[in-house]
Order: sequence, then structure tokens, then C-alpha cells
Amino acid sequence: MKTLTAILVAAAIALVPVAAQDAKKIDITGTWEMTVESPQGPMLITANYKQEGETLTGTHVSEMGESPLKGTVKGVDVEYTLTIDMGGQQMSIVHKARVDGDTMKGSADIEGMGTIAFTAKRKQ
Repeated sequence: MKTLTAILVAAAIALVPVAAQDAKKIDITGTWEMTVESPQGPMLITANYKQEGETLTGTHVSEMGESPLKGTVKGVDVEYTLTIDMGGQQMSIVHKARVDGDTMKGSADIEGMGTIAFTAKRKQ
């Protein structure tokens, strides 16, 4: 019986790092360089994030100007929305990503226009 118990304990311990990675607290506060794979080619954006608990605020700065963002960070999952002005029309973009250390990978759902991929790296 001790052998079976030892095996079960060892198996449970082996699973802890996987569960801990999903549950660990991430803080993405700071400046990130983002590359968006747009239909016109790669577009560079500077993302300035401020995280307080699970609440995320900040801005995206690109050739199109500066846009505020609001969202959440839950574990390694990031989700936020920003609204950009397109010649007097407001367009919402929902970003969803997963953080892995100083990198982030995800997608941006552009209201009514489809989804595009992006990557981001924390600036040092």
C-alpha cells in the first residue's frame, strides 16, 4: 500500500508545476513592443500597460495615434479592449493573449473585420 501511495503522491507532485504556471500571478505593467500581423504587413505598436490586481489599463501608441485600453489579467491570460478613431468612426479591438515571461502571444478581434495575430515583448 505504501508503494501505491508513494506513486500517487509522486504523480500529484509532478502535476503541480503545470497547475502553478496557470495560477501564478503575472504583472505586465510596463512598456511592450507589439507586432501586429495586419493585412498590409507587420505593424509596430508600443503598448503601455498598468496592472493593479486583475485590472488592466494603459494605451497603445502607433502610427494611428494613441488609444486608451481597459481589461483584465487573470493568471497568464490577458484580455483588453481599445477603441480607435477611424476618421470620426469609433472601432473597438478586443485583444486576447497569454503571457510567457517577457513575451505575449495572442489575437486581436477587429470589430466587424476579422481577427489578426500579434506578438509582444517587454522592453528592458
